[in-house]
Amino acid sequence: MTITANVPQAYQRDDGIWVFPRTEFCETRFHYNAGEHVVFGGPSGRGKTELAFDLLSAVATPELPAYVCVSKPTDKVTRERGQEMEFRFVSDWPVPKKVSEMWNGHPRGYVIWPHFGDISTDMDRAAAITARLMADRYSASARGEKRSAGILMMDDTMVKAKIMNLDKQMVTILAMAKAMKVGLWVFVQKPTDSGRTTLWAYENGDHFFLAKGGDERMLKRYVEIAGERGPIVKSVVPTLEMYQFLYINPTKGHVCVVDAS
Repeated sequence: MTITANVPQAYQRDDGIWVFPRTEFCETRFHYNAGEHVVFGGPSGRGKTELAFDLLSAVATPELPAYVCVSKPTDKVTRERGQEMEFRFVSDWPVPKKVSEMWNGHPRGYVIWPHFGDISTDMDRAAAITARLMADRYSASARGEKRSAGILMMDDTMVKAKIMNLDKQMVTILAMAKAMKVGLWVFVQKPTDSGRTTLWAYENGDHFFLAKGGDERMLKRYVEIAGERGPIVKSVVPTLEMYQFLYINPTKGHVCVVDAS
């Protein structure tokens, strides 16, 4: 007797929107090009970081490495998923090449995790390290260096923009680095009070993943982003289940739901 595993299947909602299992979407339906910007919108606790790592597992390579910038002392999801994907953990930037990389090649990602423990200096130190990373990747791309393409994953974007004062650097990446193959992945909890980065991310985003939650202002901003598909967003987002995301590709017009699993 053949036993068939209980594999999640895609299905169509009553309103016509397709829902795709997380793995299927990430591996076969998320078409990411170097330099594209991604926006994850929704309140804290909706699984934005988990989804980002699921996407990175499908698109990050030694030629298109991810740079995960951590701005807090503890982050279980980042630690576990970064280790699972064999990203290199570093506390500063730039870092020298490891001897093993001469034979095994470069990693497909880095987790840049500054040391934390002093409330009076932690944010300044983390800001300086993150700023050096962005400047390094921007300059490498401008010079056309090998392995200059990359994904800058800026979890806790508001902290980086407002507390670390990195708003200008992130906006510069959003505005200018697309042609140089540097993509910024932005995380937005609310459409206001997140610095200019949020506004520029909404205007320059190539891929949007929107979770249920937030206030009417956030939903209105989602609708504006979607343009002619705004009515779909307005009707679908409030019906999403926990850890589901509405995916929008404004350029190609793709709209679907990414399932929780």
